[in-house]
Amino acid sequence: MKKITLGILVLSLTVGLALSFSTTSFSQDEKIKLKAIGGLSSPYKRITFLGPDEPEKAREHVSESHYNHFPLISYNQANPDKQVDLDIYIPPFSDLMKEEMLALTGGDPYDVMVMDHMWLGKFAESGYLEDKYSDVYEKWADDFGMYEGYRNGSSYEGTFYGLWRSTDSRALWVWKDVLHAAGYTMEDIKSAEGLLEALPEINKVAKKEFGMEGAMEFNFSGKSALGYWYGWLYQLGGKILKKNEDGEWRAGFDNEGAYKAANYLKKLDEAGATLKRTWQYNLTNFLDRRYAMTFEGGWNVSDLNTHWPDKTPEEIQVKVGMVPQPTFKGKEMRTLTGGFIMVIPKAGNNKDLMNHIMMDHLFRNEKNYAHMLLDQGKFPTSEKIFENEIYQEGMLEKMPDEWYSKFKKAIAGGILRPYVPEYSSIAQEIWIALQKVVSGKATAEKAFSAAANKVNNMMKED
Repeated sequence: MKKITLGILVLSLTVGLALSFSTTSFSQDEKIKLKAIGGLSSPYKRITFLGPDEPEKAREHVSESHYNHFPLISYNQANPDKQVDLDIYIPPFSDLMKEEMLALTGGDPYDVMVMDHMWLGKFAESGYLEDKYSDVYEKWADDFGMYEGYRNGSSYEGTFYGLWRSTDSRALWVWKDVLHAAGYTMEDIKSAEGLLEALPEINKVAKKEFGMEGAMEFNFSGKSALGYWYGWLYQLGGKILKKNEDGEWRAGFDNEGAYKAANYLKKLDEAGATLKRTWQYNLTNFLDRRYAMTFEGGWNVSDLNTHWPDKTPEEIQVKVGMVPQPTFKGKEMRTLTGGFIMVIPKAGNNKDLMNHIMMDHLFRNEKNYAHMLLDQGKFPTSEKIFENEIYQEGMLEKMPDEWYSKFKKAIAGGILRPYVPEYSSIAQEIWIALQKVVSGKATAEKAFSAAANKVNNMMKED
């Protein structure tokens, strides 16, 4: 863990919260330091666009190790008589929730926290988050066409605590030469049924003709396995949680849809998929041509660009195919999405200023917002930014139009993990049940009914 002072720039991994600046007073040439905690450090490339007004002037302030400085740079350019710096504390992600909760309960005067959306319920129930800007966030969600899932994920019990900054989507990546050699096309495997039918032949061809280890690798380790499997759960009518007629949360996976989804993964395993408990991220095994297909996500577009720096997106598409989530016939495509939101602690000393910077210099400034997302390689949570010309043109320099359209559809109907405080325990019960089904130690009905009973008892105790 280390503390990073980034001077005039960065509102690292910013999302936004903020109402119009309710005139916090500054004296001439006053300097103020904002404090932030959370987010992720990044090895991404150096930024070349630094604000809407004077990018050349601002470039001298850029740190090569961070991005998302657009709103702070923009604010300082617009207010030359004021100087706002940012002090960011970025713990390892494994420690982030603990560090942020300690900061909240200890009254540490952070002006903003960047946190995983799944923690909103737990943090909101602590009573230490600022909620006075809720109407401002809700209005932005309305004005920018924020997709329903991300609206829900920015609020808790009817109150908006922030705005979900950016998101991503799961995806299946495919070597087309192997697929075609096995006698199949991308159209054949875009359905869940088609993928299952084609898998044995792809597996045989991948091994015999291409010297690969197998047809498809699947990250079968805890939360990652669930992340890919949830898409099928929701397609088939199951849920992680659902509310009963009394408005109480109960398990949503003790039904035929969940049983079918679990059995589908078992069938993939039997048909030749390789379910791996140790995982190489960034398409490592796929790009090494160890497998014909790999489940990861939209974040891997940058890995493909890096692997083929001299190829256009269209040239890459000749080699590699993408399906956000194979979809059961007659069902809507669903895929898990995630992301970070930013919240304002009640103990912050500069809440109105922070809100002003984020809303007027990021969320309402489409140019800055688009460039921030482009630099991250992330997707927006609203229709308006997806349609933004700067954003579209930038993304189409990284991926073909077909992928962009597919990812947009996936994001619009994205699945969220429940942000109830008990989610981690709920996920553990689902994971145990899924392992039992795939290994043949229990039927789907027995495994998921037992897990549902545990979850329902857990929620009743709340």
